[in-house]
Amino acid sequence: MNEIERLQQLAGIVNEEDVTKVAVGHVDDETGMISKELYHIGKNAVDIHKMLKELPDSDFPHWWQAKIIKAHEYVKSAKDFLDAELNASDEDEQEIADLDRAGELEQQQDQDPSGVS
Repeated sequence: MNEIERLQQLAGIVNEEDVTKVAVGHVDDETGMISKELYHIGKNAVDIHKMLKELPDSDFPHWWQAKIIKAHEYVKSAKDFLDAELNASDEDEQEIADLDRAGELEQQQDQDPSGVS
């Protein structure tokens, strides 16, 4: 392990290779976990909405408003991604597969640019 990898490990930075190594043979209940998190997000959003109705018009701290806006952006982004995945056409999937194959071919060509092997 080189110095950079050691520092990344100490900092808790995970790279894709590490995740792949750990994920092999491991089954998560991701749908259940995500559903539970979404339930809590919705419940907290409803609670905040109710609390706001009880307050007179007031000026909230900017950091607090930023958290609400950021949460909305994150949830909307996750919804848009899932919506695109669920509604992807076969043509889109074929186009992605073609791009993947082209990338693999390019990688193979980059490995031995001399063409000798």
